[in-house]
Amino acid sequence: MNSSDVLMYDNAKREIMDSYTNRDYKIIPDLSQDFQLLRRRKDHVVVRRKLTTCDSRDYAFQRGTTQFYIAASFGYRNLVDIRDKKWILDKKFGKVIEGPTDQPSTDESVSSLERDVQLVIVNSNSPDPVPNVETTYECIIRKMPFDTVHKTYHIVRMEPYITPGNEHLVHHMEVFLCRDEVEEWSGNCNDPKKPKKSKSCSHVIAAWAMGEGPIHYPREAGLPIGGKGKNEYVMVEIHYNNPELHKGVMDTSGFQFYVTGMLRTYDAGIMELGLIYSDANSVPPNQKAWAMNGYCPSQCTQNLPEEGINIFASQMHAHLTGRKLWTSQYRDGVQIGDVNRDEHYSPHWQHLQQLRPMVRVMPGDTLVTTCVYDTRRRSNVTFGGYGITDEMCVNYIYYYPASEVEVCKSAISNSTLRAYFSQRHRMDGKTMKISDMYNGVKDWSNGVDEEFYNVLNVGNVNMNCLKSNGESFEFKSKDPRQGWENMARPRLFSGSFIRTRDRFQCPAMNDMINFE
Repeated sequence: MNSSDVLMYDNAKREIMDSYTNRDYKIIPDLSQDFQLLRRRKDHVVVRRKLTTCDSRDYAFQRGTTQFYIAASFGYRNLVDIRDKKWILDKKFGKVIEGPTDQPSTDESVSSLERDVQLVIVNSNSPDPVPNVETTYECIIRKMPFDTVHKTYHIVRMEPYITPGNEHLVHHMEVFLCRDEVEEWSGNCNDPKKPKKSKSCSHVIAAWAMGEGPIHYPREAGLPIGGKGKNEYVMVEIHYNNPELHKGVMDTSGFQFYVTGMLRTYDAGIMELGLIYSDANSVPPNQKAWAMNGYCPSQCTQNLPEEGINIFASQMHAHLTGRKLWTSQYRDGVQIGDVNRDEHYSPHWQHLQQLRPMVRVMPGDTLVTTCVYDTRRRSNVTFGGYGITDEMCVNYIYYYPASEVEVCKSAISNSTLRAYFSQRHRMDGKTMKISDMYNGVKDWSNGVDEEFYNVLNVGNVNMNCLKSNGESFEFKSKDPRQGWENMARPRLFSGSFIRTRDRFQCPAMNDMINFE
């Protein structure tokens, strides 16, 4: 915690002091006092400061999450070393909110939505406890408790329903609509007794991860459900993370939906961007900042509505080694901006970012989702996959009007990987599993990691451009040899777009690393 921005509050004097810590961990008053004390209460204080002050001793807040510490000392004054044992530390997380607020008020989001809003809770009623294994996926299938045969409804808000005391077990959840009528069921997603028709539960309508709040839809849009001449069923998939192997824990977690029959102007949709869940997308050990890109190319976005889509929220997700996540937008191969960016991602505190203003994506645009991983504490390869110790790179974007495109993700092609491992490491590139090839590299140092990193950034990719039923869109090309597999990655260039801060004109504590 050296070279940190610090705000000191003295309860006895009722004063605040803008401070910082130097390289020796000493707390020093800042020459420029940029905080203002607005009010104090018994259990909290309220202060004000500009997000960016252009003071080299102040931290420039960035959009997304920020990790910070609260340190308190009781009965001890004039502590000058942040390492002093008399401090009581507690790690916290915060989110930068742009504008007056990026979340609707409670009154607006619930009480004043529509007069006929119904609350529907879909949660587990399994008689069995959460398994005492590290990773479990639980599936809950329920019929919506109103007439979805003859009438269409809009979901206007969704939020998690977590059993009190089990917050540490419920890592993330996804909600799916089912195309077929399925019997109600709760149990392990891999249970052979799971209804066969549950395979039709493939249309993602929501995703949530620990730390996140509710999902609000803008006043002009709602997620459609029903009106298809048959009953609507939903499936909630819960990822339990139980690394301490607790036994006998009962759980009734799930999702709750706010549903209205007063339809809004637009149907909303959700799309999944990033990397395909595959061991092809794996990270070597001992990497400080290993970046991987997931592509949603123009060949797939051509299937969007002619007028484009408006992204109103973005929800990025990775696992334990994820550090930075963002999605950039390209038009005609030139970068025109970011959809969302989190420079301080933490898997322990995730959030849904409401986008103000909304991001307009047109047919033919390219979206690139980048995840940066830190595997310095790992001695083996971190594979792409579903387990908490595996890795993911996902951005769920919420948008309107709805389109047929539900998944637009990529992976380094198997052909590229097999060619590399067979030529560089003398492996059997025809029969070996991709995971075995990764594990076959015993030493990633001495330039091997750098060489492989270059392969990942120039090699061909496999694409998932999928509809809600899991079918691929037709690959439209004059060349019949081209398709979604082993396709050339998009040719992209960085263009001119607005940056919020120039580190030379407007310095900040964030830049002090340059002087180390």
